[in-house]
Amino acid sequence: MNIKKYDQSDMKGSIGAIPDQVEKAWAEILKYNFPGTYRDVNNIVVAGMGGSALGAHLIQNVFRNELSKPVTIISEYSIPKWINKQTLMILSSYSGNTEEVLSIAEFGKTREIPMIILATGGGLESFAERNQVPAVLFSGNLNTCGQPRIGLGYAVTYLLGIFRQLGFVQLSSSDISRVINFLRERNLNYAIPDEGNLSYNMAQSLRGKSVIIIGSEHLTGNAHIMANQWNENAKNMATWFAIPELNHHLLEGTSYPVENKGQLAAVMILSDLYDQRNQHRYDITRTILEKQGILCQAIKSKGETLLEQAFDILFLGTYASFYQAIINEIDPSPIPWVDRFKQLMAK
Repeated sequence: MNIKKYDQSDMKGSIGAIPDQVEKAWAEILKYNFPGTYRDVNNIVVAGMGGSALGAHLIQNVFRNELSKPVTIISEYSIPKWINKQTLMILSSYSGNTEEVLSIAEFGKTREIPMIILATGGGLESFAERNQVPAVLFSGNLNTCGQPRIGLGYAVTYLLGIFRQLGFVQLSSSDISRVINFLRERNLNYAIPDEGNLSYNMAQSLRGKSVIIIGSEHLTGNAHIMANQWNENAKNMATWFAIPELNHHLLEGTSYPVENKGQLAAVMILSDLYDQRNQHRYDITRTILEKQGILCQAIKSKGETLLEQAFDILFLGTYASFYQAIINEIDPSPIPWVDRFKQLMAK
């Protein structure tokens, strides 16, 4: 596998630095203090697009039974009418220049909604300065490839730190230390592309396939993240669904077109922490999909806690999408079609 030939921006190095991103972000976020009134909001909105929203998807699912306030993720130009002064809005854009998020910032200003900005700079930094909005600004220097989707150590941890300080989740520094140590151990399993590497083997088995990624409960956000990264890194079609919801429709949709039989593959994210009924659903779903000739790749999350398992699957999936790009003989970092779309939008 000629990684150096295709990985021109050292995405692999950025992936391996995700544990360091977590460590740095946690140390930094502990230095921030947000207005005490932010604790009294009724709900939280995270506004972000693509890679800048992925951290919120992970947190929303991992902490679904612990969050003291409901969390909504908005990936649009505007906000619903129900968002008001009793809503905390977090504006997340890695570059700080995402046009949809900048548009939502203006809506927030008009409605006098309490806001926090999470970015590396750009237009959001300027907005924060002009409007005296609290801003968490970070350098991103541990994400050398510069792609927001590989800065997830930052994205998840800064957001978790904000939620913790405002009392929305219960999380200790020792919890984060455990995650960091756990990830560094897992990196030893994923960083070398050999036969004992689950992420590499996963990429090999999915070569030439369109991919359906399936997750549940605390790992539903991971299915979303993995699909995004498979599309952007591997330049390979992927989408995601959640069990039990998919059992009420998707299994019928895999019958046609008949070409699906040889071109589709399902990645099933398993966990021993799932509800027993959902674990049983995975067994039956796999049986039905394989009966239709659809390849099923099962990956079982490691870790003792919900957060550890989510970070493990995040790590595994990011590496696997990277290896898929190299197998496809393409540089995983550039996103030429997305960039072309943005150029056309700017005209």
